[in-house]
Amino acid sequence: MKYIADIVEELRRGVSKGLRITKEDVASKPVELLDEAPERQVEVLEGPLVKGLEVMHRKPVSDVFALDSGSRVIETPYVFIAVGAGSVFSRFSGRGIDVPHTASILGLEEPLCKHIVVVPEVELGEGDASALKSLPGVLSSNPIGVPYTSEYNKHLILVELRLAVENCILSLFHESRHCEPGTVVFVDGPLIYPLHVSGEIGVPGKDRARMYLEGLRELNMLRVRTLTKLVEKGIVVIGIVKRLLRSYYLSSLDPARLSLSKVNDEVYVLTLLAGRGYASDKPLLIGPVKVKHDVEKMNRIVWYVVMPRRLYPLASGLGNHVVYRVEIPENKSYTSEEALNHVFYDSVYTGSLLPLSLLAVDRRVKKITSSIVTYLLYMTGLPEESTGQYISIL
Repeated sequence: MKYIADIVEELRRGVSKGLRITKEDVASKPVELLDEAPERQVEVLEGPLVKGLEVMHRKPVSDVFALDSGSRVIETPYVFIAVGAGSVFSRFSGRGIDVPHTASILGLEEPLCKHIVVVPEVELGEGDASALKSLPGVLSSNPIGVPYTSEYNKHLILVELRLAVENCILSLFHESRHCEPGTVVFVDGPLIYPLHVSGEIGVPGKDRARMYLEGLRELNMLRVRTLTKLVEKGIVVIGIVKRLLRSYYLSSLDPARLSLSKVNDEVYVLTLLAGRGYASDKPLLIGPVKVKHDVEKMNRIVWYVVMPRRLYPLASGLGNHVVYRVEIPENKSYTSEEALNHVFYDSVYTGSLLPLSLLAVDRRVKKITSSIVTYLLYMTGLPEESTGQYISIL
């Protein structure tokens, strides 16, 4: 990380000598990624919409891994640093791949993946900008080659950084000895990321929105190609979407005829449960729903899992359930039932609302990002107050 510290020190000296600050407030304004699709791309498959959940003790034939990524920010008036990290890890065997690994953090080895974005918030000459691009582990532009500058939305930089790290880890996993037929990989988040960017994204708005869209589409294409290779190799890939506040698949189709428009999936599910009198103390499944995509022609089969949070529900109904989405790529290698059994084996059967593997890898990634930021603060001499808090839009 010494080269990052050298950059920060050089920028600090440049500002003291009168370099113009280029920081733009609009680039820090939050945006949203809306997970939605038109009605023609969403289809409810055969069978009852709401089903009771049957928990079966079916241990996976091979290992179970979980993939997650995270990011932290160091921000000053003259530089924005985004630190990304990720891990694919098995709580059963202790095997996994961490990015970045300890040796690369200490500068002893080259990083396996690019995991840091450095955006100078001052005017730089062409030579300085070129030098920044050549630094190991530093991501200097988006997937279509647009440089990260003061005008680029900071929230989307974090999204693209995390997706780039995850794509890199998936590729490393595919090439590793961990990738054995029958292995299960839980992915924290959707298998294909939303392409609808909503919010204040700067001027000119349409051109910038198109640029962000093309960048996300390129990341999705790389992701789908790797996921396809994993499935062809016999890996069971399962996406777990824990936050449904920006997901609108159910209301776009309204399969239960609730006459609700433009409400997120969590509200739709809870309204369905309350209005149709389903037992509030039993786990339920809603689906399956097929979501069609034009990204590399990968469609997804989606289920909504409803887990009671309390043995004795509150009268208000608020907070009584945990709702999350389970999705798999449409394929002939494994079925939705097999995927759901893996999810329930790692969650319901072990007494957890969510798969324990996801919770374990989440803690692991948070420790990695926290360690990198602490080390960077030490190397750069920046105060702890420089760490920014950016709410995840994933």
